Amino acid sequence: MKYTLLLIFFLSTINILSQEKQWIKTEAEITKISYSKRKTTRETAIVTFKLEDGTEQMGITELFHIPLIGSMKSVGDKITISYDKNSPAIVKTNSGKFLSDYGMYILILLGILFSIKRFLSVIKQNKK
Repeated sequence: MKYTLLLIFFLSTINILSQEKQWIKTEAEITKISYSKRKTTRETAIVTFKLEDGTEQMGITELFHIPLIGSMKSVGDKITISYDKNSPAIVKTNSGKFLSDYGMYILILLGILFSIKRFLSVIKQNKK
């Protein structure tokens, strides 16, 4: 009986704590770009877009930033965003998602490949 109550409590908390977000994809216009003054170079954009019912909404999203180059976006550009249906101020973009998710793995793989090349050349020199 004790384990049954514990299982019911556990399953009920999973349902309460999980909040599914319904993301809606739309096009937005960048109205302002702000740059972070910290050592991390981040760019955020204030965007305006229309909701499903036609009302105009503002939101803030982070732009994909390439070091020493910038975001390659400017004020007035159109970008594709996704916003939460229940909280339209929550906005996200998918641009640069691949590099931001897998960039470190790509750098590690390149480091291993260049290290193997150097390691093999050192072994060949030691065999002579």
